[in-house]
Amino acid sequence: MRAIIILLLFYTVGLSSQDDLIYDDFVYMPHIKSVKFHHVGLLTSTPILDLNSRGQLILRFDDILGGDIDYNYKIIHCDKDWNQSQLDELEYISGFNDEEIDTWSYSNGTQIDYTQYELRIPNEDVQPTLSGNYLLVVYEDDTKDLILSRRFMVVEGQVKVEAEVRRAAVANKIKSHHQITLSINFEDYDIPNPQREVFISILQNGRWDNAINNVQPIFVSGFNMQFDIANRLIFGGGKEFRFADLRSIRYPGYGVNSIDRHKDHIDVLLALDKSRYNSLLFDYDDLNGNFVIENKDQSDDELTGQYVDTHFTLLDKNPNLQDDVYVIGKFTDWQCLSENRLVYDTTYQSYIGSLLLKQGYYDYQYVRKNKEGVIDYDHYEGNLFDTENDYMILVYYRSFNNRYDRLIGARVISSQF
Repeated sequence: MRAIIILLLFYTVGLSSQDDLIYDDFVYMPHIKSVKFHHVGLLTSTPILDLNSRGQLILRFDDILGGDIDYNYKIIHCDKDWNQSQLDELEYISGFNDEEIDTWSYSNGTQIDYTQYELRIPNEDVQPTLSGNYLLVVYEDDTKDLILSRRFMVVEGQVKVEAEVRRAAVANKIKSHHQITLSINFEDYDIPNPQREVFISILQNGRWDNAINNVQPIFVSGFNMQFDIANRLIFGGGKEFRFADLRSIRYPGYGVNSIDRHKDHIDVLLALDKSRYNSLLFDYDDLNGNFVIENKDQSDDELTGQYVDTHFTLLDKNPNLQDDVYVIGKFTDWQCLSENRLVYDTTYQSYIGSLLLKQGYYDYQYVRKNKEGVIDYDHYEGNLFDTENDYMILVYYRSFNNRYDRLIGARVISSQF
């Protein structure tokens, strides 16, 4: 029965052509699950490479239709705003684009059969040769239908970034927000007009959905650019993420209320969640919104992990039914989509929804989205300045006569207080 439902879903969603390409982390087909893209061996890392280094990024994803489909991939060079750059492929890659993903494995002993595909970048077929932003695109070879897209960066490391996380200097945000102070030293790199040619982006926990982009230095002193812009480089601290431990289906992990195993599927009911807006900080180590695939019941995390129907319940006795509520995290690519939207149940006075998730450990949070598309991250979670977050600073440079945005520096700092 579940296989029939999956097939019906696949054939009714409408296929995505490459004209529909979204220059963001996105999954175009509902049968593609558990997409992970990170440094080899660093499961929760942001996908960024040093130019001409030996480092590699690894992409893994599951196709729950099973079988073996010919999936191809290509990489596209982008500008700092994630539009396709003006460069020809031959200018930014060595090797060949539009190659086949030739590494895959079948699941073993799972209720839902799936095929896992694996790709490493760079590889013997293709290597990026310029710094900047890149989009990795996976599509089906026969139909050219889009499967998924993923952002990654290649950095040159030409400048030194000095940065620190402080309390926000704005009075009404001093207890709730982080402020980034930073300077960039370009003594070893010639930048004729830094106030016009240098831009920075700042990512909180590797996220692009709430990134601060296109910030330029406010003044330059010698070889130092200063970015201390009042009330600009500020992020809500949030709270440590909620999490669900789905690593075992034999016994409930933390955050799990019950596990019900059926002949054709497994139901996991998470513990009842409530608003944390006014709650104090719970100090524990989280994944900063990320997730990892892990299996405590079997020896192989990737190929014996079961897919489980994971049920979320958020208590709200005074809902604003004009707004939509979503559960988000890296496992949803931080996006508010129909599949992760919760529906209000008047009987339980709660927002309820479910997602098909592979065994693992998942960070998540709840957000509201109004009819104008504005997302409120604060309503159910709140903000505290002493929450631990990671911040990545990316430094882009484009001289007057250059045709692309170079990524000349990057640094990650933490808000440990």
